[in-house]
Amino acid sequence: MANELTVSCSMRFSKSGREASQSYSGIQIDVSGDKITRVIQEIGTDEEALDVGDIGTAGYVIMKNLDDTNFVEIRPGTGEADLIKLKAGEVAMFRLALNGPYAIANTAACDLELLLIED
Repeated sequence: MANELTVSCSMRFSKSGREASQSYSGIQIDVSGDKITRVIQEIGTDEEALDVGDIGTAGYVIMKNLDDTNFVEIRPGTGEADLIKLKAGEVAMFRLALNGPYAIANTAACDLELLLIED
């Protein structure tokens, strides 16, 4: 079977007379695996591995910081520099290149919701 995953995303900016937007919809992606991990993980102020469940090879992930105040940062591995920052209520979607990303909250624990699709 092909095109088991469909992704869409859009962004619009308007401030101080400057405007920009970009949108992609209905992008079809082949997926070899059939596993998913859907979890709300409490991320503390000490880095911790993201819960990828029993995913063999990580694929696309969509995540949302459910906190009202604090931000969460995503790292490619333990002790590595922050790569992605999700402020309160923000979302991100991307393909993971590895199974072991880490996360850390800045001031207090935050709930991070994620849906991960096996590649």
